[in-house]
Amino acid sequence: MHDASEHQTLEAICHIVKNAYLHAGDAVVELQVRQHKIFSGKLPPDTIWQAAKINLPDDGHGLIRVHYPIPDYATEDFLEEEQKLLHKVASEISSFFEKIDSAEKQQQMQRSIERADRLTILGEIAAGIAHELNTPLGNILGFAELIQKQNKNHQIDQDLLKIINAAIHSREIVKKMMFFSCEMPQRLEQLEISPVILEALALLGPNFKKKQLTYQFNAPDATVRSTIDSIQFTQVLFNVLINAIYASPPLSSISIDVEHEEKNVLIRISDRGPGIPAAQKPRIFEPFYTTKPLGEGTGLGLSVVHGILKSHKGSISIIDNEPTGAIFEIRLPLI
Repeated sequence: MHDASEHQTLEAICHIVKNAYLHAGDAVVELQVRQHKIFSGKLPPDTIWQAAKINLPDDGHGLIRVHYPIPDYATEDFLEEEQKLLHKVASEISSFFEKIDSAEKQQQMQRSIERADRLTILGEIAAGIAHELNTPLGNILGFAELIQKQNKNHQIDQDLLKIINAAIHSREIVKKMMFFSCEMPQRLEQLEISPVILEALALLGPNFKKKQLTYQFNAPDATVRSTIDSIQFTQVLFNVLINAIYASPPLSSISIDVEHEEKNVLIRISDRGPGIPAAQKPRIFEPFYTTKPLGEGTGLGLSVVHGILKSHKGSISIIDNEPTGAIFEIRLPLI
């Protein structure tokens, strides 16, 4: 879809060009640029024309032509001044689209800056909340375990177990918030990627089995290395793989492929689930955004992944799998 005001501007240009020609009554102006295709009137079956090429800022091209009907007119009926006018108009249309593209880029940049500001603020808030919650959660867990050791009542023991499990779950959320806010200390080492992935897959073996899933690990060059914190990178793998397991239908398979590009290690995790709708893709790495039902996700997993990879000078992106599913592409600097 094109912008209505943009189309109206181009139509007005065609009208002005038509009236500028000596035989304006018989002239038909044709303008083709990007998604716009405009004629100032009905085009006769056979015509002669003057034309000018429109160079666009994205390396694309368009054209503007003025037609006269044959046999009423011949090439000699066009004036040299009219050709110069047409080149001038083509140049002005190029400038017009350059300004539009520049305005769009500025808007995109502004949105990126605003998003970065929001993430910074959220990171500071998350760090503050995490620090405030750590002490009371530790007390709740410690005293609940102490009471549990001294308790002999079965019902109270069951209630204490619920308190302990809730405290452990809350502590995990706090840990994720600290990852998101980059408050966890990093220990970067030059490591081979494949063994870390295989260890994560082994730990997630029960998750695959419970969902009746299999996985296929493919690493043609098992020695590819990157500078990583193995614990944090395992956290990245856990989050992405658990999401893939959650989305995958039973009896399907998840693929984990390790490749190396010119400057990066590329890890592709592919599932056969329903995929992620296009409208949700721009938001899935935002903190507290989740596509899971209420109570099944905190919305911190993928934002934690994004934060960890950013601190590793890496990145994560998502593309559609074929015929169904999603592919998460993780890139880390290659040693």
